[in-house]
Order: sequence, then C-alpha cells, then structure tokens
Amino acid sequence: MSPETRVAADHQEQGTAEREELRRRLAALPPERRAALRRSLLGGQEKRTWPLSTGQERLWFLQRFDPDDCAYHITWPVRLRGPIDETALAGAFTAIATRHEVLRTRFVLDGDLPAQVVDQPCEVRLDRLDPGRVVDEPRQDFASSDVEQAIVAYAGRPFDLAAAPAWRAGLLRLAADDAILCIVLHHIVVDHWSLDVLMRELDESYRAHREGRPPLLEDLPTQYHDFAVTERKRAEEDRDNLDYWVERLAGAPPLDLPLDRPRPARWTGHGAKIDVAVPDAAVARLELLARAHRATLFMALLAAWQVTLGVAAGQDDFCVGVPVAGRDRPELAPLIGYFSTTLVARADLSEDPSFGELLRRTRISTLKALARAGTSLDRILGALRVPRDLSRPPLCQAMFNLTHNLPTGDLLRTELGDLAVELYSQLDLGRARVEVSLDVYRGPEGIGGWLEYATDLFDGATARRLADTFARVVTRAGGDPDLRLSELGAADRKFRR
Repeated sequence: MSPETRVAADHQEQGTAEREELRRRLAALPPERRAALRRSLLGGQEKRTWPLSTGQERLWFLQRFDPDDCAYHITWPVRLRGPIDETALAGAFTAIATRHEVLRTRFVLDGDLPAQVVDQPCEVRLDRLDPGRVVDEPRQDFASSDVEQAIVAYAGRPFDLAAAPAWRAGLLRLAADDAILCIVLHHIVVDHWSLDVLMRELDESYRAHREGRPPLLEDLPTQYHDFAVTERKRAEEDRDNLDYWVERLAGAPPLDLPLDRPRPARWTGHGAKIDVAVPDAAVARLELLARAHRATLFMALLAAWQVTLGVAAGQDDFCVGVPVAGRDRPELAPLIGYFSTTLVARADLSEDPSFGELLRRTRISTLKALARAGTSLDRILGALRVPRDLSRPPLCQAMFNLTHNLPTGDLLRTELGDLAVELYSQLDLGRARVEVSLDVYRGPEGIGGWLEYATDLFDGATARRLADTFARVVTRAGGDPDLRLSELGAADRKFRR
C-alpha cells in the first residue's frame, strides 16, 4: 500500500469512528434536545408535513362531505373520585401530546391533496364542562339528564381538522372530590387500541407530575406519520392482494333491508343505539360448536349476524364490514394513531345451508381475508369502481365487531394515580356510521354490546327485532348446528316485505 493510500485509509477509518461516536452521542440526547438540534441544523425549519394514511384519507373525505358529522368521534368518559389535581391532569395530557405527534396534527390541503401538519408541542388545557359549578352533595346521579346532556354536547361538538388537533379533554365537576373526565378524539388520530395506550400513559404522566419527576415511559420507536408514509408505499405495491379483493367482491349487491321510511337522497348519519344481550349458556354452546368446527367465537357470531341480516333482507349475498386492529408490526403497539382497517366479509347463504355449513364457509373466507388485511377499503372501492350513491355507505351497509383482541388492561383500569376510576356508560351521540352495526363483547354474563342503526331508515322497534333475532339465532345454532338457515329464521320472516 502506497503512503498516499495508507493516509486515505487512515482518514476514512477515523471518519467512520467519528461518525459512530456522533451517532452514539445523538442517541443519548433526550428527545426534545434531538428535535431542537434538528431544527437548528435546518435553519429553524423542520419538515412537519406528511401524506395521510389511506384510512385517514377516507375519514378526511367523510369529514369534508359532512363537517358537522360526529359519527367518527371516539368518546371515553370516566368518573374520577378523590382530590383531583387539575394542573397535574392537564400536565399529563401535555406530556402525552408532546410524546405522540399525531395528537399535535392538523389536516390541511397541500395543493390538491390532504396532508398532515405536525405542530410544535404546546400546553394542553382542560375544558370545563360545568364552568363555576360545584355540586355540594357528595354523590350525584351521574346518569341524570343534565350531566348526560353536557357530555353528549361536548362529545358531539365538531372538530375543525385543519385548524386544531383532533382531540380534546374536559372535566365535569360533580363535587370537590368527584368529577367526570371526558376524552373526545376523532377517529382520524386514534383507534380503540390507542385508548388503552392513552390511559396507561395518562396514569404514569399524572403520577409523575404529582411527584415532580419525568414520566417513566420508553422512547417511541417511530411516529404515526412514519407509518403513514410506509403504509402508502406498501399499498402501491400490494397488487396481488388487490386483485384478490376485486375478484372476491365483484358484483356484490347492496344489502337491501326493508325500511320503515323512504331512503333520503343523501346519507345523513343520524342514528341511535340499543342494547344487545345473549345469555352465557347460549354463548357457551356456540363456543363449543365453533371449536368443533376449528373456528373461533368471532367467526360463529359473524355467521349468526349474517343469518340475521339475510333473514331480514331476504338475501343470500351481501357484504358486512369487519374492523381489524391493523397493527401488524410490534413497533406499532405503543403508538397512538389510526391503524385499524375494515375487512369486507361477503356472505354466502346460498342453497339454504345448515349453520354448521355456513360456519365452515365463514371460517374459510375469514382466514383468507385476514391473510390480505393490509389492503385498504378505499383502494378496494376504487378498483371495483363501485357506483357512487350518496344515499348509502358504499359496499358495506352493515358492520360487525367483536371486541376480543384489543388490549383493555389499562383502558379498564380502576386507578389513576391516587384517584379511583369508574367507567361511565357509553352514551348515544345520535349518529350511525352505516345502516346497521353490531358491536359486541364476550363477558362473564354472555354477550353484551349494542346495535347502532340509522334512524332515517329504521324505527327503534325494527332495531330491537334485529337484536332479538340475532340472540335467537345464536341460541338455536348453538343448540342444533344442523338446522338450516330457513329454520333458524323461521320465526323472523315478518322482516320481509
């Protein structure tokens, strides 16, 4: 090796060592110091605009279609008992919004396309749902109409996605040591998995603020806008799965449930909820049946919901939307953001099969769908070229959701720092995302949940018949899987025209 070559090699080795040392020192900096250094190197400017994920883009268009619609507001009210430190509570939300950029994000037009704009961290202030009012009584009926109306009004207030971050938190004081904390987030920045993350970090951040220390939370491996960029790139390369969905869903007819009143020319999203319940004994039998068919309770309940809808509509072919978590990589687990997506389950009730046969069909189609869950509904709709119909949701007029694989350990926590936490009942905001949606959970007493329905189309009595039919199908199918669908729904043909 010549002297010149040796000198060049030494310089290269020294440069590599210096770069590694610089990387090590940068990695050791606190996140806020790293951000400040990036801004200084960029002359005070930092890139804070990114594309939306495909799911976010759909919600953004829906918001533009109807800015006053609150159907995609996720509300989490909890009752706090104890000496509430409002300064610490606001500080905890500030720490969480500083940590998760999606909670500092606005959605604007960048040319002809929507874009995410991440604002700098700022102080979060709690809204007061009851200005200047403190109730003297140590206990107050938290289901009373005035309290409920205050929370519904707060939850239903529209977001201006371009002007401010799409979430808020307010406190409704019932007494000096008794209040309802109401957290309202637009679906464009959060999913139901995120609520568990939010409540976990709220507990630690509240404790830390009270104790005068930084929250003990691990650094986030990434931010939501990074996922959005990657997700859009993956979507562009997902040709094979898109082809599967186009072939699977081509020619699917709309679900044509019998209506109680004429369909409006334009979808309004007006809705209501009713409770749904199936006793534990009936659910346990259905679980045994599902295991015998190498299926899950989710698959069996989806099949029962398809039978319910098919009986009501007199159809054997239609689609049901099914939300899935969409967090297919471990680094996404600790993030707040909108990762969930909608799978389309096409019902096949043809030839009046037994429930056991329908469960087999549902199992096969569900497994195939889950293997291709990365294809967004918006891309599928675009590839199918579904004719635009402003009077109804596209492709899926019905939804089904079994809350069974989402983390709830922190969501259902009973403490927040030194405060006792009680869950507040989920309120009816008077909105519906689709014509009928069944949202249920498996509890110790069986199946519980609610049926959400469009009040422009259906009366409450019709919704109740749907819920009761579903409960009867679950009970009959678990008792005798050889019953054909016509037998399962024999008592419910009054739905049909």
